[in-house]
Amino acid sequence: MTILKGATVVFRREGYARARLEDVAAEVGINRASLYYYVGTKEELLVALVEQPAYEMTKHCEEALRSQRPADDKLRAALRSFIADLQNYPELFLLFSESQHIATIPEAAPIVANADAYGKTLLAIIEEGIKTSVFRSDLDSRLVMLGILGMHNWIHRWYVPGGRNTLNQIGDVFAEIVLSGLRPVSD
Repeated sequence: MTILKGATVVFRREGYARARLEDVAAEVGINRASLYYYVGTKEELLVALVEQPAYEMTKHCEEALRSQRPADDKLRAALRSFIADLQNYPELFLLFSESQHIATIPEAAPIVANADAYGKTLLAIIEEGIKTSVFRSDLDSRLVMLGILGMHNWIHRWYVPGGRNTLNQIGDVFAEIVLSGLRPVSD
């Protein structure tokens, strides 16, 4: 098992605050001194875990924005990508559960900037939908974006793998809630 995979297991099992580098070393099957050769701090390990998956997530949202589809299809694609990224990169659950802590780590400044870029990209899709009359114009686009992020970023708190709903089912329901709320109201 790699150090990053071991860290993912330990951080999810123990919680980031309680996890120790010694726990990661034990999970991977190496001694603590060997681990310190590769990683200096727990914060450094957390940043290494979530940085690339977070960039992938933003890249997928940007791809949805750049696609030649109506805004509602772009938003659905962006939200489906969010769920797919959670499935493909389970370490993203750590990003969301530890987001307040990550924001305080100096080495994590690029991750924080990336999160801002994700929000701005999602906002651009919403604003495009409003401009093209695909979405309602009476809603504050920033609040819509924050509401969507709140729904999706909180999945880590209650989702149970193998539980009542799969991530895809959750994603489909969330996308329908969002899109039905954004559709223009008929007279």
